[in-house]
Amino acid sequence: MYSPLSQNDALPLLRLIVAHLIADFLFQGESLIGPRFEKKWRSGWLYMHGALAGVLAYTLAGFWNATWLPFVIFISHVLRDGLKSKGEDTARFFLLDHLGHLIIIFGCWILLIHGSLSHIVTFLASRTSDVRFWTIILSYIIGIWPAGVLIGKITKPWRHEITKETPSHGLEKAGLWIGRLERILILTFVLLKHFEAIGFLIAAKSILRFGEVRTPNCRKEAEYILIGTMISFVIAIILGIFASWMLQYPLILENSNSDHIGYWDLFEI
Repeated sequence: MYSPLSQNDALPLLRLIVAHLIADFLFQGESLIGPRFEKKWRSGWLYMHGALAGVLAYTLAGFWNATWLPFVIFISHVLRDGLKSKGEDTARFFLLDHLGHLIIIFGCWILLIHGSLSHIVTFLASRTSDVRFWTIILSYIIGIWPAGVLIGKITKPWRHEITKETPSHGLEKAGLWIGRLERILILTFVLLKHFEAIGFLIAAKSILRFGEVRTPNCRKEAEYILIGTMISFVIAIILGIFASWMLQYPLILENSNSDHIGYWDLFEI
């Protein structure tokens, strides 16, 4: 079956993305973005930037017969960046803007390799039908959302005790995002079998909280944070061990005779 995501076919897509990133970040500093937001459609740099993006895409893609490519990239950049100058300078708008660019790049790539959406959908469906793919997805979903809710319910009594005595002066939802990020990191470290990195993460967080532990007024808050951190670490590590076992389970069944598989062989990670 033909796969549009073979090494040769994937290379132009990567080159187009590199060209986009070079044009948008390396060749466009804040000194150029500011005037473009002020002048909007009257900005000369808006059109120069679009032309630069088109030339880079055409050059790096290497499809010299595709003379339409630089014009498509030029028009898409001018339109998207012109419309972006009327929007808000927020992270969400930034991500949506670049997602739009990537969709256009993806469409150009399909035309360059003479592929079709049906081929790509078939390829992705074949990859997502593997139990290992869904094991990883499930592990990260549990680690990011349900684990956070569980930790919040476990630490709820201590949180009420702290807020009654001293109101919180921290950033809003900072603890929520810190917990999510640390569970993502720990789960990733376990799956990659870099357990030593977990020790560095614990040490780094302990150093940041050392001053609060030494201050009597903040001791309860520091202990509360430490309890939450330890629960978060335990959940992430257990998820990582379970996911690692599930990732190896199909390989054990494929490469070993079922009559010779021992119970503990399934837990070797």
